[in-house]
Amino acid sequence: MNSPVAAVSGVLCRIKAILTLLVFTLFMSVAFAADKNDATKAAEEPVFREPFTLRLHVDKEHFYEQKIEKIPFVHQGDVYLLKGDEFGLALEIKDNAIVSVKYQPNLKKADVTLKFTQEIMADGGGMMLLNIHNNTKVKLNADVLMTVAGQKGVQKTNILPVPPSMSGFESWPDPIVQLVLRNIRIEK
Repeated sequence: MNSPVAAVSGVLCRIKAILTLLVFTLFMSVAFAADKNDATKAAEEPVFREPFTLRLHVDKEHFYEQKIEKIPFVHQGDVYLLKGDEFGLALEIKDNAIVSVKYQPNLKKADVTLKFTQEIMADGGGMMLLNIHNNTKVKLNADVLMTVAGQKGVQKTNILPVPPSMSGFESWPDPIVQLVLRNIRIEK
């Protein structure tokens, strides 16, 4: 016959084994969840602006207003700029080509910083200004599309390439609702 002490000892050994298995399972679940969160972060869903009303100066007496819904700063390599934007881009460069463009809210960490404003002239007219600062070691260029207040459709426009560690300034006399930088690339 087994003694009561031996029986209790056997039960305690089984409980210890079960607890060890539970702790191991819990540890693996936490580790798997952390890996899943890292994978989700790596996919990096686009960061969206809060909805707002865009107000553009047209001339001394006229303004253009448009309700702006949920628009990303960057999506699939396209960069969406609206009046008042100031943010950065993180560029992934491999084999002398840009393979990804991502939103970088911290200007100090950005490979490229962008600032898009509208300045009012003394004569009452407005001027849209884009400041691009290139913090990389390569010359950058991009294709540019814009939508202009009061005009239908999307228009193409150009910007000059921005040399490494330099700034480029572009201006347009039209009230631009949205500017899109596309096909950001290294200029050879």
